[in-house]
Amino acid sequence: MNYYQQIDPVIDSSMNRDRFQIPQIEKSKERLDQLADGTPVQTKALVSTVEVREGKNGAKWLQLSVTTANGMMRAKHWLRGNESELLPIYESGVIELSGKIDVYPKPDGAKSITIDRVHPISKDEAISLLPGLPGDETMEQFADELFSLIDTLSPTYQQIAYGLLDFVWDDFVLSPAALYHHHNYAGGLLKHTVCMLRLGYRIQEQDDYLAMVFRVIKEAEQLHKVDLWNTMNGVKIEQAYKGTFESLYAACEAMAERKEPLSWDELALGILFHDIGKIYEYSHLLSSPNRFEKLSPVEGTSETTGISINPIGKLIGHMPYGGLLFEETLRHTSTRLPLDVHHRIWHMILSHHGKREWGSSVLPMTTEAWMLHLIDLLDARYEKWARAHEDL
Repeated sequence: MNYYQQIDPVIDSSMNRDRFQIPQIEKSKERLDQLADGTPVQTKALVSTVEVREGKNGAKWLQLSVTTANGMMRAKHWLRGNESELLPIYESGVIELSGKIDVYPKPDGAKSITIDRVHPISKDEAISLLPGLPGDETMEQFADELFSLIDTLSPTYQQIAYGLLDFVWDDFVLSPAALYHHHNYAGGLLKHTVCMLRLGYRIQEQDDYLAMVFRVIKEAEQLHKVDLWNTMNGVKIEQAYKGTFESLYAACEAMAERKEPLSWDELALGILFHDIGKIYEYSHLLSSPNRFEKLSPVEGTSETTGISINPIGKLIGHMPYGGLLFEETLRHTSTRLPLDVHHRIWHMILSHHGKREWGSSVLPMTTEAWMLHLIDLLDARYEKWARAHEDL
């Protein structure tokens, strides 16, 4: 039994529910990644990236990332002197393609699509092609739980949390949390944030919060051991938790040495802001073209259609953007925090990856920062594990 099945959602009626509109994205049952090598394909897709490649023998092709309603796939279209004809079609962003599934290296390599024919289609069809939440999960259920969790905070922290949502809701609710590794679909950032808040809330309820943390890690280890056993017995499956447990136990050791109470208000704000900068780091069809203007007096930007890394946003990264949004939210809500609390929130945003080689500007130095890193890592790895086990 996985750890989210053992941890109850936090649901209560919230007076703030009607302040925020929740978009509807249709779910598709089409699964290109389940098709066998050589299977013919005809589907509609969003183009995330396209570039011209040339082999050593002079052969040229278009290398693509395309997004369908069930996720992202690599694709290629061989060029036969028709580059000037094909590039504008792919650059339009919304296409219907025909081709076949290719596996390389054979027999068990990565799947991609070799495209034979392509034509542009209306952008009105594009929203149905964004990959959405898996299974029966809905944005409504995660939004309802988000508001319930925010309502558990003290008034000042509620004001900051709802101020952030007022500021970025339309981008936040549709943003992915990553491009490949976890929560890489519309609504992924919402789900990742809510699941982290849920786990953090249940942990801080405990008299001995570290005891619950150890229980959750133990359950994650059980999942990892099952994967290792299956791999040893010839079952091909991604090792979602590989290289994770040393960091989890380092966080536990650091918190145990500090022997401090855990501030739920501070931890919750850290969770809300830690990845919010990804609305700038990633782009998709429904990203607000003026979202950069909310932080600086700059011009708007046009967006790609499929989920992709924003070429401007990647120059800064989501951690500094999270800090900038924190500052902007404080200004918009006219909120003044004590100097130490203000810096502790910033510290959580900048340190949540846990290691400099993983992208953190600083290493965690507070109980809340270590807890945020631990919960973030657990949730990202569990999501990766769950997606790998969907079809087993």
